[in-house]
Amino acid sequence: MGAESQNISMNVEWVWAPVTWEWWQIIQLVLAIIGILGNLMVMLVIFRPNRKRCATDTLIGALAVADFLTSIFIIPHPHAIQLPETFGGEFYCRIIHTSILMWISICASIFTLTTISIERLVAVRFPIWFQRLFSPKRTSIGVVFIWIAAFVINIGSLYAHFVRDNQCILSLPVAFHKFLGVCLFVLEYVVPVFIMVTSHGWTIYSLRQRRATALRQVENRVLQTLLIVVITFIICWTPDQFGFLVFNLGVVPFTHLFSPLYRCFVILAFANSCANPFIYAARMPRFRKAMMDLFCIKSISRGDGVPSVFAGDGEGRSDEVEIKTKSSSVASLS
Repeated sequence: MGAESQNISMNVEWVWAPVTWEWWQIIQLVLAIIGILGNLMVMLVIFRPNRKRCATDTLIGALAVADFLTSIFIIPHPHAIQLPETFGGEFYCRIIHTSILMWISICASIFTLTTISIERLVAVRFPIWFQRLFSPKRTSIGVVFIWIAAFVINIGSLYAHFVRDNQCILSLPVAFHKFLGVCLFVLEYVVPVFIMVTSHGWTIYSLRQRRATALRQVENRVLQTLLIVVITFIICWTPDQFGFLVFNLGVVPFTHLFSPLYRCFVILAFANSCANPFIYAARMPRFRKAMMDLFCIKSISRGDGVPSVFAGDGEGRSDEVEIKTKSSSVASLS
């Protein structure tokens, strides 16, 4: 009888709930399209062939990749309301139903933004260390480790979800579920925000100790732009993070996740994935010029390649020389 029941369960057909296109799903789709196009533009500008890239370029490019993938994963799609207990059913339950790929890319985006804050602090406060810690090769390796860390932190969803009675279920003890929710809140929000705020505060303090120079002006411009990116992240993600925390702690019921208020929190969080390209375009003249060159398909005949978007050599090479003489590699937007 048990074998017969298992065979019937495995032969159950898939039943899908179509996208109903509620107001929040429509906004989510719009944000996804904007995020895909905007971050694609950032990637095309930064990773353009023959373009020289500094550590900041590489990290901002990695941030755009993470936000680009997040924008793809938030596109509304049908959900299975009945599925067989087969490999396909388990794959759907553990990968699609849990949205683990989306959470990995979101986590990678958060960790990359945190690393950018640290990179700016080291560039301004410890320029000699900067040359060693943030070389192009080490920065690229760091990005790989960021994605590994994002995967490890979210891997628990693969084992906590499985198919039972043709439904996706979450099987975790209540106490462990609360513990896991607090850990994710600390690792993906509290610690990154603390590092970002502390790093930018220390960087601003260090810059104010210097005398006014042209180099300091371009340093301030980069820092102000990245500070806006950090503030935008905090504004967008704080309501969602606290809303999900109180759910994990059992303060609010499961229906809280489907309330209009929490839907607004989720939409605000997803808006962060498409905000950065607009910040770069509004704040960075060189980024705007690079986009115009990209669309106009202008070829540059200079032998040293296309200049970096975030690390500047100005209109010539004066900034680069000044930075080298100061044993620093601070990004320039002039």
